[in-house]
Amino acid sequence: MKYFIILLAVVIVGVLWFHLTDKAEQLDPTPQETATMEENSEQDLEEIEPDVTFKVTGVNYSYNVKEMRVKKGDVVRIDFTSNLGFHDWVVDEFSAKTKTLRPGTSDSITFVADKVGTFEYYCSVGSHREQGMVGSLIVEE
Repeated sequence: MKYFIILLAVVIVGVLWFHLTDKAEQLDPTPQETATMEENSEQDLEEIEPDVTFKVTGVNYSYNVKEMRVKKGDVVRIDFTSNLGFHDWVVDEFSAKTKTLRPGTSDSITFVADKVGTFEYYCSVGSHREQGMVGSLIVEE
C-alpha cells in the first residue's frame, strides 16, 4: 500500500508538471516566434512612408549630421553610409541600430520616435563613441 501511494503521488506530480509547463510554453513565445514578431514589426515600419529621413555619413570619429530634430510619433528613417572606416549608427532608447558597415556601404533603419527628450546617437565600434562619434536626436512634443 505504501508503494502504491508513492507511485500515485509521483504520477500526480508528473501530470501537474506536464500540464503547467505546457501552459507556460503556450503563453511565452519561443525565441524563434519572438524573432519573427520583431522582423514583422520592422517590416511593417519599412513599408510605412517615413515622416522624416536623414542621410547620415560616417568617417573616422564623426558623422556629417550632429543634430536631428523630430516630433514625437514621427516615423524616422536613417539612411547611413560609411565613407571611411567601419561604423554604425545607434540610438539605444529606440532600439535603433544599423549594421556595422565597411567603407562605401550603406544601411537604412526605420523607427518611431515615441519618447520626448534628447537622445545620444553614436557609433558602437571600438572606442569611436568616446572619440567623439556622437550626435543628438531631439524629439519634441
